[in-house]
Amino acid sequence: MEKRKNRSVKFCVRVVYSTAHDAPDRLSFHQAAVTVSYIVRHTMHRTVSVSIKQPLRLKSLFFFALSVPVLFSQAEIPEWCRALPRPEYKVLQRVPISDPWFEVYKVAPAVFAIYEPHQSEEVISYLIVGDKRAALFDTGMGISDLKKVTSELTRLPIVVLNSHTHNDHVGDNWRFDTIYAMDTDFTRENARGSREDAQAEVGPGQICGKLPKGFDPRTYSTRPWKITAYTHDGDRIDLGGRSLEVIATPGHTPDAISLFERANGLLFTIKWMTSPS
Repeated sequence: MEKRKNRSVKFCVRVVYSTAHDAPDRLSFHQAAVTVSYIVRHTMHRTVSVSIKQPLRLKSLFFFALSVPVLFSQAEIPEWCRALPRPEYKVLQRVPISDPWFEVYKVAPAVFAIYEPHQSEEVISYLIVGDKRAALFDTGMGISDLKKVTSELTRLPIVVLNSHTHNDHVGDNWRFDTIYAMDTDFTRENARGSREDAQAEVGPGQICGKLPKGFDPRTYSTRPWKITAYTHDGDRIDLGGRSLEVIATPGHTPDAISLFERANGLLFTIKWMTSPS
């Protein structure tokens, strides 16, 4: 998508006066127009045409001034977003699903990469399907419903393991019944959830395209999740017909792990090894 040049945005400001205790001192049409023009020009560095339908009170003008940068930021295209779709994914088999927030690719027999291209982390979770159950390696941002996506890919019970427990990899842990986690204080602390870290993920420049219907970024947080059992270095996860070995790989975080399927020569790692760069 190319950025439009010489954009002219027209706002129609309508103010409803309900009670006498609103901010005093109505501005004249001329004063309001001049003031709004100054605010817009000096906060957004672009020309904006504003239509004033009635005199503005100072309180309403102040609210409008704060709203202008937000309105414009929603229309901006982040630089990282311009590179999408990533050319690396063109060689993979795309699997159709119902939720446009995700893209799913079949990367090996019964192995699905669940990609979230609309957020700057571009996280990937992996669903590894055996004969009796499936393993889900990470649960993504928690911005849309990952469990619904996995239900379109398999009807088998799912055990969740996380490559590490930063918020962008455990976002939908709370939706699943079975979660194996590393036995560390770092893991237990992150299982309590977080609002501050999650809010940073939906800040300016973090979203590409539309957020899922019904998602409210103002209330977005990483929800608390329950640890079903602890796993350790060298443990094996039997999925029926295939087995995953847990390999502790601390460094990025104290609880970072990789999963190794020896039979098929597949190694699932934390994000720094899976980046296209």
